Amino acid sequence: MMPTFIAKKKGAPKRWKGQVWMDGKMAAVKWFGSAKADHRAAIAWEEQTKKDLRAAKKLNAEQQALIPTDSCRKKLSILEWANAYLEECERRNTLSTFKEKRDGFKRLMRYLAKTEGLSPDMPVESFGRRQARVYLAWQKDRRGPNCSNKDRKVLTTAWRWGVAYLDGFPLDQPDPFLGCQRYAEIRTPRYIPPETDFWKVYAVAPEREQALLTCYLNLAARKSELLRLTWDEVDFARNTVTLTTRKTRTGTVKRDEMPLNAEVRQTLLWLWENRQGASNHVFTCPVEPFIGQPYKSAAHVMKRLCKRAGVKRFGFHAIRHLAATILAQEGHSLFSIQHSLRHEKQSTTDRYLHGLGAFKEVATALDSLAGRAPAKVLPFSPPQADSQVIVRRRAR
Repeated sequence: MMPTFIAKKKGAPKRWKGQVWMDGKMAAVKWFGSAKADHRAAIAWEEQTKKDLRAAKKLNAEQQALIPTDSCRKKLSILEWANAYLEECERRNTLSTFKEKRDGFKRLMRYLAKTEGLSPDMPVESFGRRQARVYLAWQKDRRGPNCSNKDRKVLTTAWRWGVAYLDGFPLDQPDPFLGCQRYAEIRTPRYIPPETDFWKVYAVAPEREQALLTCYLNLAARKSELLRLTWDEVDFARNTVTLTTRKTRTGTVKRDEMPLNAEVRQTLLWLWENRQGASNHVFTCPVEPFIGQPYKSAAHVMKRLCKRAGVKRFGFHAIRHLAATILAQEGHSLFSIQHSLRHEKQSTTDRYLHGLGAFKEVATALDSLAGRAPAKVLPFSPPQADSQVIVRRRAR
């Protein structure tokens, strides 16, 4: 289009207007003067602007061609997703939490590798709700509903992380594991050993493991809190010890300063005077060939000691529950027990003490329901339909 000689607004003098159209739309406009030289300048500007716009359009098309489309872009595999998530978990979570998540993905990888039509290298977006449901059902049949639900939780958390942080993760696909219903779980109460069993285990333990058991009972500590305890966190002058834990969703380290009772203080002083090796950890392994080295998990310790003492097996966390039970039996308030256990919520402490002493109270309450029938109830005999009806009527 050639320049036009028009007024910019009503009543204004006429001037040359240069304009360039591209793809049916006005792409550029520029006003010039009214002289013949301005007319030539407008023509030159239009020609140059057209060339520049066409070159820019061509360059943009070439750049777009270099960007892979959804059809040719390499899709993120399940194995790549798992490795990326576990790498992040190893940096942020405790060792036990990391192992739980790693084992959950290991089971998924084994299932994918042995199932026809599936593979760890398959794209994440190809794993839908049907495959997730079949996998969780397979886990339920092999390991039970509790374990299947635990794997579901691990994989759902990993899916949320992928959506939030992982490049190439399918954002528009719903979580297939979250879409699967949880199985009804079989819950059994945690075994809390009698105090007599604890002292039997204590009696057969070597000196250093006796010191470990003493501190677990008297500090009501979590397993990891004592295994990672260092001498920098023990203050004999102030008679305190600082326990650290990552038992939070964010993985943030929480530090709690606890007072030392006479028994724990004496035990820690003995350990200080009889330190082994160069480690700064308070509790170190007393068994060859790891003498003087800090514990990694100490999973074998209680298994060995319980077997030697001839008592039912229990772990370090059961000692924490035992400490809470002793405090409750001694008449301490729920508030003091909560802060001794360092629970953020009182409801957690309630779960620790749930059922404590309740069995006897329930038995007494049920006894009060006996002997209320107006007629003598016949002794129970093997089932016969007619006699059962008679007994029920007479019991009314």
